[in-house]
Amino acid sequence: MNLPMNLPMNLIEELYALQDQHGWLREEDLRELSRRLKVPLYEIQGVSTFYPHFRRTPPPRVHVTACRDLTCCMTDDGAALRTVRETCAGHEGVEFHEASCLGRCDTAPACTVNDVPVAPEQVAGLLDDLGSLPPDEPTDQPRSWKCDYAATDERYSTFRSFLESRDVDGLVETLKNSGLRGMGGAGFPTGLKWGIVRAEGEPQKYIVCNADESEPGTFKDRVILEELPHLVVEGLLLGALTIGAREGWVYIRHEYTKECKAIRRAIRDAYDAGLLGENILGSGFSFDLKVFVSPGGYILGEETALLEALEGRRGEPRNKPPYPGQKGLWGKPTLINNVESFAFVPHILRTGKADLKFFSISGDVETPGVHEAKSGTTLRDLVDLCGGMKDQKKLQAFLPGGASTGFLPAKHADIVMDWKPLQDAGSALGSGAVVIVAEGRDMLELATNLTAFFSHESCGKCVPCRIGTQKAVEMLGQEDTTLIPELHETLLETSICGLGQAALNPVLSVMKHFA
Repeated sequence: MNLPMNLPMNLIEELYALQDQHGWLREEDLRELSRRLKVPLYEIQGVSTFYPHFRRTPPPRVHVTACRDLTCCMTDDGAALRTVRETCAGHEGVEFHEASCLGRCDTAPACTVNDVPVAPEQVAGLLDDLGSLPPDEPTDQPRSWKCDYAATDERYSTFRSFLESRDVDGLVETLKNSGLRGMGGAGFPTGLKWGIVRAEGEPQKYIVCNADESEPGTFKDRVILEELPHLVVEGLLLGALTIGAREGWVYIRHEYTKECKAIRRAIRDAYDAGLLGENILGSGFSFDLKVFVSPGGYILGEETALLEALEGRRGEPRNKPPYPGQKGLWGKPTLINNVESFAFVPHILRTGKADLKFFSISGDVETPGVHEAKSGTTLRDLVDLCGGMKDQKKLQAFLPGGASTGFLPAKHADIVMDWKPLQDAGSALGSGAVVIVAEGRDMLELATNLTAFFSHESCGKCVPCRIGTQKAVEMLGQEDTTLIPELHETLLETSICGLGQAALNPVLSVMKHFA
């Protein structure tokens, strides 16, 4: 079925519109929506209750969230979380809840007031004076990045050249030779993926940028979206022309409000410049791009769960195969890559190599942040980029690639931060989310925190993941790791998606290296 970009809003977008209008989803509005869309009420209720961003009760005057996950709890041993909770308890009309990772590990402990990021110490003063909330706007002074064009007027020149040459085979081969891999965690070769989707005979294809970055320690895509959104748009244009897609989406988490503004602005600028829309630059190639805001949940970072949301359903992973490259959005071949992968494609086509990598670095370093590092960079180099270890403590361990990768001990400090060296060491590059752990920290406590994150974020579709992660948290709470390896094998073999399959990796690595 051919679905043009002017198709009616899907169910999730309809629910967003209702919530924006009234502040919450009223029962009478859902019944009317059911009649209007001719969708059963139980289906609407099932979708609306699945996503944490949708409210089924009237909103409070002030809504405060504080992150309960790894980096934020490391920052002050969770004291900020407790303080914010106590502060909110004494105010009428204030709702507080603990949140899974807010994607702001560089400013940990992360906290928001009415969805605007603030420092925990600011919360008390804002509860009675919301007018003092800081503006949540993209930066107008982005940093200088090696992967970016030297001058603003050179932007989209790589796409313009490709639009003329249409050397699709050459582009795919360049990506293959560069060694670029998906940087959302799985590490699938990008050139191979683009070639697979291009080879599909179905004339209707789609392209999606996965910007639903939600894993503890991971915040690089947030920075790329804010400071380099034009590169993401150009990467999507190059991908669309390569595979033959006319429609695409940037799927972004709802917590990234200013990043959403930045990518929308970049898309609008591209339309104004004639680089998006019908008959782009008179070439005969047409491509439309829009933003889809996720209503919440870590599981939406899984590509098939993301597709379910784009189709207006509960974001639960699909069984694979078939893979999205063959049957994705609305059953059509769909190319999905994450923010960093798309942003690097123009640089690779200009230089012929994937010689750069973004890392989000947090934890026990002096200045956490996102850094663009060259090939051959070691873990020790990354720590130096962040001003060294916090309080000059010694390194005890590190997570090299996000919550789903295993901890490595300090003896690997000189390891090259690339796919094979980390794999040989028993971990993975993953999303490039590096969490640094200093001596003196309880490694089992940190691993338990990560396991609890996966348990909180399980979509519940498959029993092994839903129950298995809960049991793991219970066992770790009693410091009983006896059955953890056996439970891991069960989750690995029977979980539908990577959440359950990788949920116990952190604790297994702690058992191995820090027994």
